[in-house]
Amino acid sequence: MDGMTRPDRWLAAWAIQARTRLTGGSSVPAPSRPVSSSHMTIPTRHGQVSALVYRSFGDAALAGDDLRRPPLHLQLHGGGLIGRAVREDEHICRYLAADTGAIVVSLHYHAAPQVSYPVAEHECFDALTWALSSANQFGWDRHRVTVGGGGSGAKLAINTAQLAYEKDIHLTGLIASSPVLDYTRSDRDTDVEKPKHGPRMLAFVMDAYFPDAGTRTQPLASPAYDLALVKKLPHTLIQVGSLDWLAEDGRALAASLSRASRPHTLTEYEAPSGFTVRGDEAIMTAAIEEQARFIRELHS
Repeated sequence: MDGMTRPDRWLAAWAIQARTRLTGGSSVPAPSRPVSSSHMTIPTRHGQVSALVYRSFGDAALAGDDLRRPPLHLQLHGGGLIGRAVREDEHICRYLAADTGAIVVSLHYHAAPQVSYPVAEHECFDALTWALSSANQFGWDRHRVTVGGGGSGAKLAINTAQLAYEKDIHLTGLIASSPVLDYTRSDRDTDVEKPKHGPRMLAFVMDAYFPDAGTRTQPLASPAYDLALVKKLPHTLIQVGSLDWLAEDGRALAASLSRASRPHTLTEYEAPSGFTVRGDEAIMTAAIEEQARFIRELHS
């Protein structure tokens, strides 16, 4: 049904969301320095959004001093635009804060079925603009800002970069791990038998968060349809799983950036989707360490 979410879809989405709220982060990789976490609320055009803030203690490379503030990293969790597992990325946030010295803000944006497109996209961008205007209050460097996420969170990070470009806001870098960039199709091929997040799940997400099928080709809904996307993205780290049936989205983005001679890195891991939050701990560690290294090198 276009224009509204069916009641059975609403109930199923609610169940998924309730389960993800109980999901915590992995224990690896362990942060190398003590990290504090605190809660804050951020105003957006759709109301207040909660967030978790991670700060490291010690002598991390970007921790800041009397002459320069630490950079800011905005982390957007995945969950298929339905799940709200902000704690699922906690191990990522703690590691990035500890290893780089950046202040990490993890946003608890709203999701389906309570909201639909483009609420989450707006909230993520509004959180960015709030962060820029609040730099003096919270002590981060508004001129050194990165944004990142995994899965649908990577898609929202790219949306944030799209909107930032249109408002002449400069981002230093972008991390897109297992990005999903085209919500118009669920027919991609895969050699993986019974993928955990297969075509039926993507169709469910599309029905729940994009109930009006006509919106799915809009550049903010599916960045693959943004003909000017490559010029809107800052230096970008793309991570894909070679066993992920959606990996072609990340590969296609990397190919477009390469053709346009835009700075980027594409790294493939022998893993399915979501390899930064679940699965092989060695792969998880390697991918998150790469993210930290990317942030350090951007600001060095």
